[in-house]
Amino acid sequence: MKPFFLSLLFLSLQLMMINCSAAPTDPEEIVRGSWLHYKHAYIRDGRVIRPKNNNDTVSEGEAYAMLRAVLMDDRKTFDECLSWTQSSLSRKATHGDALLAWHYENGIVSDSTAATDADIDYAYALLLAFRTWQERRYVDLAREVLDSILKLETVERDGRLYLLPWPQIVTETEALLPQNPSYYAPSNFKLFYEVSGDKRWLKLADTGYDLLRSLQKSFNGEKGSGLVPDWCAVDMQGRIVPLSGRSSLYGWEATRTPLRIAADYHLYHDLRALGVLKRFSAFFDSEFSRNGRIFSEYACNGTTSNPYETPLFYSAAYAAAEAADSPTASPILERLRGFIKQEGEEFWYQDTEDYYVNSLSWLVEYYKTQKK
Repeated sequence: MKPFFLSLLFLSLQLMMINCSAAPTDPEEIVRGSWLHYKHAYIRDGRVIRPKNNNDTVSEGEAYAMLRAVLMDDRKTFDECLSWTQSSLSRKATHGDALLAWHYENGIVSDSTAATDADIDYAYALLLAFRTWQERRYVDLAREVLDSILKLETVERDGRLYLLPWPQIVTETEALLPQNPSYYAPSNFKLFYEVSGDKRWLKLADTGYDLLRSLQKSFNGEKGSGLVPDWCAVDMQGRIVPLSGRSSLYGWEATRTPLRIAADYHLYHDLRALGVLKRFSAFFDSEFSRNGRIFSEYACNGTTSNPYETPLFYSAAYAAAEAADSPTASPILERLRGFIKQEGEEFWYQDTEDYYVNSLSWLVEYYKTQKK
């Protein structure tokens, strides 16, 4: 056989071996290896970059990295990210609060508006850091952030406390309250209550669960499938309606919701969390049984026009299915792990440049390590 064809055969065999290699199955190994890759691929001296967005930085990325660092007991990385965040994103000097500017690019803050989900995760990471390393400055800063969130990123209407997605002065005549269901993080809120004693955090958890239950039943005049939208709004009569100019799909933001609710179920065993997860799981069970796949983006009535798959949507589906004790949990997890790629000790999901997918897809593996 000629050398060219021998080389071609050898290359084909190599590719077959790579494609047939078994996906990793040890949660601790996956969590550890994906953190090694995350640091290598996305963190630059404490700044978390988004390669697909010209290496810009958003506040949620800093919060994700700090949360992940404290869970991995990686104080060096945590402190580096905290230092960069405080020096580059803090709004204290410009706005007088402890929130974070959400967007940084080309060496400057390009939008100083705060993003509430990032502020919530930031405060949560700081409190976990205090519990882990017992340094007072973490909890002192967290308290400042919590005060700013309650003051600037919440509003009360008709006896209910709502989370606003950004700082906003809401007047009595404001027609719509913008809502992002994935920003409600009940397990975070419960820790905030434990630290502060402020019952408004429990009111926010109540609002979040009521919002999710309503959305899972129906949205925009259609019967629900158990999914929730990326965005919606609450009108003056308390009705949940679409938010103009924002996605009404179960998409890239809403897919965080099962992960957040699963955290509350695992940490606090809230039966409301289990109810929400069971409704999610019923949809994912049906979809996976029918198609053998779970797609990225659905209308809240359960239809989809996007046959694209990503590990993040499988991670969310598994979080719901596992809590609901669904028989589809195992094949969904196997599908999720099939997206993992490896180089040496580093693991990543699907695309090494996709910061968002790699920021969140690992969470269900972390839950599994805590249940051992």
